[in-house]
Amino acid sequence: MPCIQDSTSEGRRNGLTRSTAILMVVSSVFLASTAWAQVRVMSWNVARLGGDANAVEAVFAAAANDDIPGFASAPALIALQEVPSSIAGTMLALVNAGIPGASYATATYTSSGSENNAGGAQMLIYRTDLFTEIPSGHRDIFTGAGRDCDRWQLRSNGSTDAAGVIWVYSMHLKASIGSENAEVRHDGAIAVRNDGDSLPAGSNIIYLGDFNVYDNDELAYLEFLEAGSGVAQDPLGTGSWGGSSNAIKHTQSPRLNGGDLVGGGMDDRFDLQLYSPTMFGGEGFSVIDGSYRAFGNDGNHYNGSINSGNNFYFPGEISRSNQLADDLFDASDHIPVLCDLQIPGQLSCVLSENLGRVVSGGSASINILVANSRQGSDAGTIDEVDYQVSGDGTLVGGSSGVAPLLPSFAVVPLSLVGDIEGPFNASASVTSSSPGVSQPSYSLQTSGTAIRPAVPSWSAKTVTSSRIVSETSAPDEGILFIDVPVYNARWDALQSSLDLDSISGLTLGFFNWDGLGDSVTDTSGLLRFGLSTDGLADGVYAVDLVVQCSDEDVPGETVHTLDLRLEVEIDSSGDGVFGDLNGDGAVNGADLGQMLGSWGICVGCPADLDGNGSVDGGDLGLILGAWLP
Repeated sequence: MPCIQDSTSEGRRNGLTRSTAILMVVSSVFLASTAWAQVRVMSWNVARLGGDANAVEAVFAAAANDDIPGFASAPALIALQEVPSSIAGTMLALVNAGIPGASYATATYTSSGSENNAGGAQMLIYRTDLFTEIPSGHRDIFTGAGRDCDRWQLRSNGSTDAAGVIWVYSMHLKASIGSENAEVRHDGAIAVRNDGDSLPAGSNIIYLGDFNVYDNDELAYLEFLEAGSGVAQDPLGTGSWGGSSNAIKHTQSPRLNGGDLVGGGMDDRFDLQLYSPTMFGGEGFSVIDGSYRAFGNDGNHYNGSINSGNNFYFPGEISRSNQLADDLFDASDHIPVLCDLQIPGQLSCVLSENLGRVVSGGSASINILVANSRQGSDAGTIDEVDYQVSGDGTLVGGSSGVAPLLPSFAVVPLSLVGDIEGPFNASASVTSSSPGVSQPSYSLQTSGTAIRPAVPSWSAKTVTSSRIVSETSAPDEGILFIDVPVYNARWDALQSSLDLDSISGLTLGFFNWDGLGDSVTDTSGLLRFGLSTDGLADGVYAVDLVVQCSDEDVPGETVHTLDLRLEVEIDSSGDGVFGDLNGDGAVNGADLGQMLGSWGICVGCPADLDGNGSVDGGDLGLILGAWLP
């Protein structure tokens, strides 16, 4: 599943919210389109389809619904032995009929006349939603008795590393007891191991099929356990599998009396699956502990037919178990071996394709969403996906971590580098080094328009972050309103607007009346404060306020603060006169002289009658209007 990039206008406005919605949609689509996404390995000697075809189909269906490990999963790899060319097409049809919810294909199939005469060739059927065959990896390896072992190379869809490749060797070694037959088996095992040793060290290798070995001391079996780059391990350990105490391990024969098939009862472990050590490490494709099993064998039918009396393979489900036992009895003279593997994760991510306006050098709020989108039959059997996110220098920041499974996701914020303006193009990389992970790397492209942060100020001409505003009032005059203009200094279209957000410190009866929520651009905003003078005693009432403001609501928006002190003198003497700068009770030439002496930038000056941070023509007009000679 590729990384998703949000190109909608709604995505540009809503950022994380929109990206989250897209990732949720991707998750639901993935869930709906994936059937039992797990790697279940099934191997089975189908005895040339000498049993009942309907029973064979039923066994495939039951294998897909087998929930013994705690979950059910349609087999991802189905290796079959004794498949002559005349029935190869029929076998694929039976798999598709028995497991209609998955998409299957046949890997490279080869069969010579000698193989057909010796019981049939090897066949591999695989799920195309999980794997792709690499045909050049196929090889026939002669194992004696007219038979070849087939080697297949499959890659997990979307993976790029060696850990995403599985090598499958399916074999049917020489049957029957006796030293000569054992020697032929051993020679065949040597040929297969020589090929396995030729693969790169650390390869994911599965050796499976009908080995026809009689005990854990037989040389053919031990050959696969010998040191070398192609060494294998037995999920059941290397101890004895003979006798009634090991009946749970046996795979042949599910029928005491053979009829058209081989009889003898359940007393041999001929069918094996062996795995290379790297598939036991808990990383990438890895054998799930306790999932290896002889399908349908409850351990209670040693030397007898698997359907004799009741079968207890599915705990507490005797009817279901008995039906499976009957189908196994009718289908073949071997029962399948099943083993479930942990599946590597799948990296997915979301970034908006067009970010719109972005504050350069602002906060890290260009969000990339990262998730493990692998959907398995059981969350605990999906390997983790580590990730690394980094920007290209225009986008800066990044982090690393473990991507959670959908529908959860990690949020990785980046920011736009400072000191750029106007249109920009940028990219971010998201990579994973987890073994076998699908879609392990992305380069996400995005664009937008870089804007400067807002510049809050109490003055229209200079950047002034603190101010004192003083007023005088007689008591019991009702509400005294105090208007304080706020500016976004040097604003133009490539600068963020200034949002007036909140005010802290309002006590002693001071309150905010208006202005919060305004966005300031080229004209001033106005904060209006109030104080009820009713009942106030003479004196000075003062509060120190912090006005919190921010850039417009776009990626990278930053927070700013302005300091403001409000002072109100309550004076019952009646001597307070607006414009009386020297306090002589009149507004005259002396006050005008004091104003002219303060002319220019003068934040907090008594002569700044209009409170704009500067003594200028506006203040001159006010004092002339209040002139009292």
